[in-house]
Amino acid sequence: MKHLLDRRFLVLAGKGGVGRTTVAAAIARVATRLGKRVLLAQTNAPERLGRMLGCKTAIGAVVMPVDERLSAVNMTPKQSLHEYGVMLLKYEPLYRAVFENKPMRSFLGAFPGLDYWTMLGKVWWHTTELENGRAKYDLVLLDGPASGHAAAMLRIPDAVRSAMPKGPLARDASLARALLSDEKQTAVVLVTLPEDLPARETSTLARDIRELRMPLGPLVVNAMPPAAATDPVLDKVLAANADTPPAPELAAILAGVNILAARRRDADRIVTGLANDPGLPMLQLPRLPSNDLGPEEIAHLADLLATALSV
Repeated sequence: MKHLLDRRFLVLAGKGGVGRTTVAAAIARVATRLGKRVLLAQTNAPERLGRMLGCKTAIGAVVMPVDERLSAVNMTPKQSLHEYGVMLLKYEPLYRAVFENKPMRSFLGAFPGLDYWTMLGKVWWHTTELENGRAKYDLVLLDGPASGHAAAMLRIPDAVRSAMPKGPLARDASLARALLSDEKQTAVVLVTLPEDLPARETSTLARDIRELRMPLGPLVVNAMPPAAATDPVLDKVLAANADTPPAPELAAILAGVNILAARRRDADRIVTGLANDPGLPMLQLPRLPSNDLGPEEIAHLADLLATALSV
């Protein structure tokens, strides 16, 4: 885990609703503190990232600077295809002539997985992008789609090479596949919650990634209930009030403590299971008291990640 941020490309994957974007934003902040130039790319996601990063405007489909070291983009298939086409043809009017006619639109609409490839291909290209003769970004983070879609997206380079074994698409797909398979440059970081259904999906997704021969990084268990909820001192307090009904004000507090303690015990059980399957090193992040996360909350999570990663 210590060398996670030495890689060039990190893909964050996990079930919908587990906090992938939150974790991606926190990792990006840790990396920028280390002096790295970072691009955080999303895949056609609902807008939440802008607020997390303290932006005054939403993150759009064109790369925008957040600050001196961090840039972000919320990729869309249409914009990504446009950028890729112009990059290949080197000339905007030629792109329109080739790609924006009715027969070509019909052909592209029938191409399975094209949306995935345009976005994965775009983010791969940014790992190769140069500025003043050097890599423009030291680290590219892909906040990918939810579990099943993430596995499908990562399979796309192989599908492109099979469908079009020659030409620029095959060349770029081969290069993207080589990057995704390189454990020195890439890691897939799985994000989950300490709950049964997300944990099961995480184990399945880990198997899919391993079958694709792509390197797995640490598993981030997000939104852990506080460990203090199962402190033995609290058990004594709860036991002391079990036989004698407490005052109504205290009863509500004790009921809340009981619920929180039960959630923490469930979380510990699930984490124990995850230690066996998928059996990855784990980072745990706490449940925060708000779902409307902003820069302060992201900075707090970045502090915790930096400590866990020993950076």
